[in-house]
Amino acid sequence: MATARGAGTPQAVRLPQDLLERIDRYASRLEAELHLSVSRSDALRRLLSLALEDAEDTAEAEAILRANEPRLSWEELKANPAPWTGAQGS
Repeated sequence: MATARGAGTPQAVRLPQDLLERIDRYASRLEAELHLSVSRSDALRRLLSLALEDAEDTAEAEAILRANEPRLSWEELKANPAPWTGAQGS
């Protein structure tokens, strides 16, 4: 799990104690599962990668869903606003 030292740019981040404790528990679980030494930095890199992959996948899925949504023109919306606003068309 460990990466070569100097392979990235060092970053300083302030994190609340409870979050650090959660990260440390995650690192401990990884150590138990992988039977490897896992540092807090290793755990943070893994957690950030997982979170970014999830965010990117979610954004991609939302873009696909939006692309398949029916498009209404302004005139159509003005003529029948009820489904969107609860109001009746004029």
